[in-house]
Amino acid sequence: MRYDDWGVRSQQWAGLHSVSTSVCGVPVHYVRAEPASTARRDAPVHLLVPPMTGSASMWIDLVPHLRQLGPVISVDLPGTIVGHTGDPYRHGPRADLDARFVSAFAGQLRLESRVVLHGWSTGGLVAALAATMMPEKARGVVLVAPALPWRRTSAVEALGWQTLGRLVVAAGPPTTRAVLRLAGRRILDAKRTAINDAGSLSGGRTDFIGGDPGRVSRAQVDLWLDGLEAAREHPERLAGTAAAFASIVKAMFITQRPTNEALDSVRVPVLVLWGRDDHLVDPTSLMQHARRPGWTPRPIDDVGHLLPVEAPDLYAQAVCQWLADRLEIPGFGRPA
Repeated sequence: MRYDDWGVRSQQWAGLHSVSTSVCGVPVHYVRAEPASTARRDAPVHLLVPPMTGSASMWIDLVPHLRQLGPVISVDLPGTIVGHTGDPYRHGPRADLDARFVSAFAGQLRLESRVVLHGWSTGGLVAALAATMMPEKARGVVLVAPALPWRRTSAVEALGWQTLGRLVVAAGPPTTRAVLRLAGRRILDAKRTAINDAGSLSGGRTDFIGGDPGRVSRAQVDLWLDGLEAAREHPERLAGTAAAFASIVKAMFITQRPTNEALDSVRVPVLVLWGRDDHLVDPTSLMQHARRPGWTPRPIDDVGHLLPVEAPDLYAQAVCQWLADRLEIPGFGRPA
């Protein structure tokens, strides 16, 4: 979905605009918000990278909060299920390919201010890799509930990933594509029911994502549901998620050494955010990653994997404090 002004969809999104461009011949859609009047004139641009195959609207509730820290751009990634960016990949999305896309996208926009990259979930690794490809533009990286290499607890586990794990990852995409051709609509219907049920909760928690999904705005939930309905008409678009998932699993568990070497090469400050109730991340692993020079860990209480939309105010406050402390950008008040 795209709107000239997203305020027609929800008043809280007024002033957010859909924009189209082209990167290396591929049509790209993104959502742009100009900075609030209280933002610094020299504030960096906040470039939001959703989970792989995700769309700009996945975390649009966060945009009004971040625009108080500077201009905000949220982009549909290639192979997006419900967005409007094309799919240039012959064999499906990979984290390194998406990182090149993000770098090329930033170059296409000729951003005058330096960029703070935000990556959510599987988009976290994409954002970190992109930062290494755009050293002249990247000023910092915010990784929220990122899919980064997990610690191995034993030599047996490591051997298992190098043997059986490689076979499973190799077989995964074609097997998943076959399943999606047969049951794609049923899977989407089940996901729609789960999101709808979660959106109707109030003060409740889920064992899967933690936190309180009832805190996500109804407008955001409705947007997700409309996206799933659109995807239901084109279940073949889900095939790219299989390749994306295999790419992330490989980076997290099989090719950890080159992945960690790539993360070591990030030369800008990094903020690692996650919710303490998020059961999809390993906090110990994230703390280990955050031991790198210039990396800052910041767990947030009482939220889960939906942190950017469950508690966008807390997210923006954490980023605001980090901008002042690590990037030495003074003059930030607490975002509203």
